[in-house]
Amino acid sequence: MLKLFIVTADAKKNGNLLKELEADRFEIKQAVSCVLAYPSLFEFAPDIILLDFLSLKAEQSEWEIPEDIQLDKNPLVMGLLPADDYEDIALKPGLDDFIRWPGSVNELKVRLARLAEKWGMGEPGIIKAGDLIIDTLGCEVTLAGQLLELTFREFELLKFLAQNRGRVFSREALLNKVWGYDYYGGDRTVDVHITRLRGKIEDSTHTFVETVRNIGYRFKRRF
Repeated sequence: MLKLFIVTADAKKNGNLLKELEADRFEIKQAVSCVLAYPSLFEFAPDIILLDFLSLKAEQSEWEIPEDIQLDKNPLVMGLLPADDYEDIALKPGLDDFIRWPGSVNELKVRLARLAEKWGMGEPGIIKAGDLIIDTLGCEVTLAGQLLELTFREFELLKFLAQNRGRVFSREALLNKVWGYDYYGGDRTVDVHITRLRGKIEDSTHTFVETVRNIGYRFKRRF
């Protein structure tokens, strides 16, 4: 059963939608703004966040998980966008997918299911990014079906970035999160490991780890 967290300021209007989703094997929790949703992330651990842009004000719909909240796997984010809103979707950062609304509930269900399948949501310990599959329980990584040989630290670095896809981390933050607070190596350690990791998982057709100039690194959000 997929866990769906719906952020909407008009739960009454979306009552029928909620009932249909619950009847289709979705476990649902709600909040009236993104800020109020963050505290429930640990307890509920949603697979997908559904943002209702039809009812939310701009300040209520800005989804960016605070740095102090670390999850085993970041939830995917889908937006319900007004059918007559032709604003460039690029102006709504952080969305993994969107659907014009009001629309077909069946189409929404299919889109949610496909989005979850694409990223391995609902599969314990599995993170998918295109044809890169990270098995966090078996400590294995495959690319296009081929098993990759990563060192322990390379695996931990890849796992951490993939679990927090789209979020930028400084070299210092990565040292603390992956190497531990008692590690006294310099920032150059992170650069060396990122270079080696890229050499094993990336080529002319695959890019997973992005460099954010003057800040650090992040795992690519979309594929």
